[in-house]
Amino acid sequence: MSGLKDIKIFVSVFKDKARGTGGFVIPVSAGSELYSEDDIILGMRDDEGINISLKNPQYCELTVQYYIWKNLEFDVGGLMHQRRYFDLSRAYPISKSTMPSGQKPYRIYNQPDEKTLYKLGYTYDNIKRLTDDYRIIAPLRENLYQSVRSYYDKNDRRGFDDLGLILDIIKEKYPSYYDPAKKYFAQTLSYFCNMFIMDREMLDGYSRWLYDILDEYDKRKPPELFCPREQGKLAERLFGVYMTYIIENTDIPCAELQRAHFCSINGATSRNMSFSRGMYALCPPGSIRRGILRKIKK
Repeated sequence: MSGLKDIKIFVSVFKDKARGTGGFVIPVSAGSELYSEDDIILGMRDDEGINISLKNPQYCELTVQYYIWKNLEFDVGGLMHQRRYFDLSRAYPISKSTMPSGQKPYRIYNQPDEKTLYKLGYTYDNIKRLTDDYRIIAPLRENLYQSVRSYYDKNDRRGFDDLGLILDIIKEKYPSYYDPAKKYFAQTLSYFCNMFIMDREMLDGYSRWLYDILDEYDKRKPPELFCPREQGKLAERLFGVYMTYIIENTDIPCAELQRAHFCSINGATSRNMSFSRGMYALCPPGSIRRGILRKIKK
């Protein structure tokens, strides 16, 4: 697309714990409908217009994605998290014959200040160039050294075959995605974080597909068996299914980007190991060491 583009990359934030860049990076408070009157919510929130804000405990950042999909206008839209941004400084093109490999899926930074974001390529000209070249930008995949399905079943399955039900729904409603789904669930390279940048047409198509599958899943699984963050975690796997289908069955130009993980947001440090500099040094993401740790860690 030539000329100016309306680019909006939305950041799913908890209450007021992050700020935008003053340009195309826009924070959206996730699960705003659940906040008490004493909570401070600054800027955009996901409980206005057509929304699923109340589902945030299970849908996580997907309530923000749903809100921007249903209510906002843009030429290019993206989704990131308050502690996880894309590194826009280098893209890794992907196709049937060329897959990114040998790169760490993310690097750790202190916080998303102006200097760091400039280093990471957060300028309008750079993101316009990237989105002129690629209609879909995804996170760089991480090698788990175990299958996508095995990792999910070990860490997130709670007495119900979630991915089995997802496969049944895909086979019934989107049969052309069934073989890509089986292939993705059997491989060791995994997409994480529900992060993307897409042109409007691609975002609309992906969102219709994703929420239709999750809506059917909600209807079929007994609600008393739902777990916190469940649909958000399933969506990570569905994004991998979607990307596998796109790569194998279309000529849509796609690329993957490393992520930037911020270990300190407004002075608050995460205990998650993916934000630990020590863990990063000892067991880098995508390494055999990290893979072994994932297998033994519950």
